Amino acid sequence: MQNHEDLAQILFQKICQILKVKGLKLKIMARKGSKSNKRYTLGYINLQTKTVVLDIYTPKTMKPKSLNGLIRTVAHEVAHLQKPPYRQRYQGRWIARQHYPEFYEQVDKNIEKIKKDPVLGMHFRDI
Repeated sequence: MQNHEDLAQILFQKICQILKVKGLKLKIMARKGSKSNKRYTLGYINLQTKTVVLDIYTPKTMKPKSLNGLIRTVAHEVAHLQKPPYRQRYQGRWIARQHYPEFYEQVDKNIEKIKKDPVLGMHFRDI
């Protein structure tokens, strides 16, 4: 299993280099308890410590996730740093906007930049 974790580290560093983001660290999500297919967290970012935590194994079978899925998850988490969340007044309450249209445009831009890379671009599936 160590080999896949090393591959995820190299992949993360290459994506940060392509997107010109510095100072990010990667941690692998620790598995606690039994295997479950109800695990929806693919990854998250701590904006204060600039640490991205990734889940690199499938929930039920504990097999390594595809590189396509890992690349898209890292692009999403880096976009949180590029377009940070903000607070907005909505129907008399303050809400935190984490995922909003400009954010998803940034995710799409990140994925397009990664697709142009000769090494990582071949891991995307054409739909």
